[in-house]
Amino acid sequence: SGRGLHLQARVMDPGAERKCLSLRPISAAIQRVAVYETRAWLYVVGSNNDGTSCRLLKIDRTFPSPSHPQLEVDEGDVDYTEGEIKELLIMLDDGNKYSANKYRTHGLKQVASAFGIIGFIRFLEGYYIVLITKRKPVATIGGNVIYRIEDTAIYPVSNMASKPTNPDEGRYLKIFQNVDLSSNFYFSYSYDLTLSLQCQMRTNPGPAPPSCRKFVWNDHLLKQLEGFVHPKWVLHIMHGFFGQYNISVYGRPIYLTLIARRSKEYAGTRFLKRGANDEGHVANEVETEQLVHDASSQLHSNGGFTSYIQLRGSVPSFWSQDLAGIKPKPQITIDRSTPFATPAALHFIGCLKRFGSPIICLNLVKKRERRARESLLTNELLTSISYLNQFLPPENHIQYIHKDMARINKSKAHNLIQILEKIAYNSVKATGFFHSGSELYCNKLHPHPDYKAIGGYGYRDDYIGRDQTGILRVNCVDCLDRTNTAQFVAGKCAIGYQLYALGVLPEPQVPFDCEAIRMLEEAYEDLGDTLAVQYGGSQLVHRIQTYRKVAPVANHGRDIYQTIQRYIRNAFTDADKQMAINVFLGVFEPEEGSPNIWELSTDYYLHHTQARVPPSMHSTHSHTKWWNDRLLASLPLPQLEVEDEEETSSSPPAAPPPSYGPDGFDEVYKPYELTDFDTLFGRNILRTADHDPNDASPFVVKQKPKRKLHKSGAARKTFVALPGMEGDSPSSSESSSEEDSVLSLPSDPKLSLHNSSQSPIPAEGGTLEAYGFEIKEPSQEDSLLYERYARIHSTACMPGPEGDVELTSEEVNRELAQWEPTYPYKEDSVFGIEPPVVSPEDERIYELSVRVATRGPTTLPTASVQLYAQYADLAWKTGVPARHGDSNGCTT
Repeated sequence: SGRGLHLQARVMDPGAERKCLSLRPISAAIQRVAVYETRAWLYVVGSNNDGTSCRLLKIDRTFPSPSHPQLEVDEGDVDYTEGEIKELLIMLDDGNKYSANKYRTHGLKQVASAFGIIGFIRFLEGYYIVLITKRKPVATIGGNVIYRIEDTAIYPVSNMASKPTNPDEGRYLKIFQNVDLSSNFYFSYSYDLTLSLQCQMRTNPGPAPPSCRKFVWNDHLLKQLEGFVHPKWVLHIMHGFFGQYNISVYGRPIYLTLIARRSKEYAGTRFLKRGANDEGHVANEVETEQLVHDASSQLHSNGGFTSYIQLRGSVPSFWSQDLAGIKPKPQITIDRSTPFATPAALHFIGCLKRFGSPIICLNLVKKRERRARESLLTNELLTSISYLNQFLPPENHIQYIHKDMARINKSKAHNLIQILEKIAYNSVKATGFFHSGSELYCNKLHPHPDYKAIGGYGYRDDYIGRDQTGILRVNCVDCLDRTNTAQFVAGKCAIGYQLYALGVLPEPQVPFDCEAIRMLEEAYEDLGDTLAVQYGGSQLVHRIQTYRKVAPVANHGRDIYQTIQRYIRNAFTDADKQMAINVFLGVFEPEEGSPNIWELSTDYYLHHTQARVPPSMHSTHSHTKWWNDRLLASLPLPQLEVEDEEETSSSPPAAPPPSYGPDGFDEVYKPYELTDFDTLFGRNILRTADHDPNDASPFVVKQKPKRKLHKSGAARKTFVALPGMEGDSPSSSESSSEEDSVLSLPSDPKLSLHNSSQSPIPAEGGTLEAYGFEIKEPSQEDSLLYERYARIHSTACMPGPEGDVELTSEEVNRELAQWEPTYPYKEDSVFGIEPPVVSPEDERIYELSVRVATRGPTTLPTASVQLYAQYADLAWKTGVPARHGDSNGCTT
């Protein structure tokens, strides 16, 4: 009963004002960069896409030197127009063509073009500038476009006339370039990727919250830029995973976005970075955010945004694995005893500050073993949490849950996914989720029992939306295979609540094996593969389907291959990879006269600061009151958000966003470029309708088709290619045909479709059996249309003795003179056509749609709301289904 009551009309209380949170655009707006050089100076010109606002950086090429190691960057606080910057460059070119001795030089020379500056890096001699030369859009969030770095370039700042004299300079440069910036590094001009959606929306209006520095991977490279130049030059680069998918509900786009933010603190490879360091930063710490928002409108203040955050990370203790010899599973050892759980205390303090309480710690490692290995970590984690909980109030205790996932998966008496699903539902109910809008009237009128008991904070008269308070922290040994499956189950439970809050579902539950959950599973598979390659060297070994026990037999060979590949990478390439990460992040900074990084026997002292100083200089804190009073007073809300709100309430009203901020419409549709709809990201995003176009509902459980047999009765052979054979990057479901590149090469005209010598291979049993459709004869209208285009092609490219010969424009016009245009315009020009006449009724409908998109739905009359309430009560009591709903709760 109650199905179909969600008519997708966002009906609010009569007379209630629609209150929704919104995003604040950040100030980074330099989207085009051009680098020019002279003998003495490097000029960097930055502008927005349409060139209406330009700025200039002037960098001295004679610095740094051993006596002046600082990079000299000069920027006047001037915004130039496109014409003014061109005149300035002409003047600089003329002024540098002749030197002091009146000999002619090359003047001003352009050496690079880019889409942004990652930063500056210095090894032993001069600085280098790192540029983004190729980008690709991978997601949109409320009109904010997220880009993935596809290619970069590094250019020396110092004059090339003075060649490097230190032979180690080139080796450091190669080590730095071992960090592949074209592999899963992301940035945005208008959205802070280092902060969660809740943090960004909750602190608006007011001062913009600072970026979370632990997720800014180019933090070390920005030391010579950030704070010295205008903020619009600064781009923060995030490393991890970013994927977006479209759950199409009867044509209504509901975007699912997965964001995995990898921490740069204590970053490294699998066997070389385990446990935690002295500051409480754990290895392989990744914050996963699951966004579900209504993408039918780009307006981010429409209340249609939800998010749910999870955390993964190594066991917060001082432990490692013995790498002596060649062993598939090295022995786990506890390096230092911590009776006061110091690393765990520092780690959980950071979690409470960022996420609030409760913190639910789900431990998936083994508990009982013949020879103690993983069980050492279980005992260490349980002992630390038990000690810390002694000094916390009971309502803020760290909740500890242990499940031996490997043992349960082998048991035939237990269903692993059902056990994880029960834990996930209790966790989501305890922490809640974030919603940027007010509670829907239909949910408030008859809330679902599961939704009514959900935790979190919000949906009050004095509080807009609702917040997630607390976090589900999942760990195993590597925080890869088992952790990824557990996080998928938690995400599956959370997406039901998110869709229910948006008015998409009549109940906060989504069944397995429907298209929406299949897409969610595919998204978490992509996320897990990406994180596994970054930390472990190969894709996931045990996938979600493996633990669901629905994986095909052919996947066993793939699992064996991934295991071997991960072992080889860990044994032979992890050391070089760890060295590159230490140089890139600034953990190790080369100095003249100091040992080089390849001369160090270990990097332990680089990541553990207290090991480099005597015990008398170690930072100390109370072993009982390991938290502070301000942190405890803010719970269950995150301390960082509470302090930001206090600053907002005490500060004067914030100024309107700067005029140079990026425009969402321009970012998505790019009116300054010649584009077409087929290249838009929204047209190429993977959607549920692509899986099954015959059924528009993504929440219907579909039966898998039975395997068809040949006449001989034998099943058709299936050849499965092992992923990762041709490269390290996992296959991603992100699909976008739009790529931005500074240099685009023309395609080879010989490589056209009509020149292909290959012919389609007929499928055995017909196309209906192989592809699900049957080839039919085209209609007469389609045949005439194809014939017309074929005649145009044969006329425009008449075959000659040496093949197709392109005609001149005069010859084409003469041959096509008999063709008459079918469009209703007089001229074939966008500047000469007469616009069509728009009726007053059409103008009224358009004005109404714009008003609804900007201000939200108009408030309904009281009589209409009362009539709807009477209908809902009657349907709820009698169980009468709604007219427009289907059996699965999806409505038109």
